[in-house]
Amino acid sequence: MDILQAESMTIRSPRGKNVHFRVGQVIRHKLGNYNGVIIGWDAEAKAPQSWLYKHYPREDVSFYSSHPHYLILVDERDRIKTRMYERQPFLVAMKNTKIVHKSIDAYFDGFDGAQYIPKESLRNLYPDD
Repeated sequence: MDILQAESMTIRSPRGKNVHFRVGQVIRHKLGNYNGVIIGWDAEAKAPQSWLYKHYPREDVSFYSSHPHYLILVDERDRIKTRMYERQPFLVAMKNTKIVHKSIDAYFDGFDGAQYIPKESLRNLYPDD
């Protein structure tokens, strides 16, 4: 898999006003019909151009890449591919929903009943979340 910017160690502050979801929030993908938890975001897609061309029509890359994108740990019960980089319009927030993922403890200290509590390393990267 290509390295995505949402995995970078660049601090995301201030938080973009168009970024609707936060690290630790559980989402559902409207079209993919899977749940996941956000582990990173970019105010605009920061994936390599080769990734963008693979996932979006060439003539629409600038439009699609202008949306906020989120790095998501996907519930292992929903999909074989357990990490996705998705654009905002396809996501909806979920409440009181836990996910199953082998790496969940690497990113979060726990679940408070509404969302996952990011570890200090994620809180430092996303201080406004």
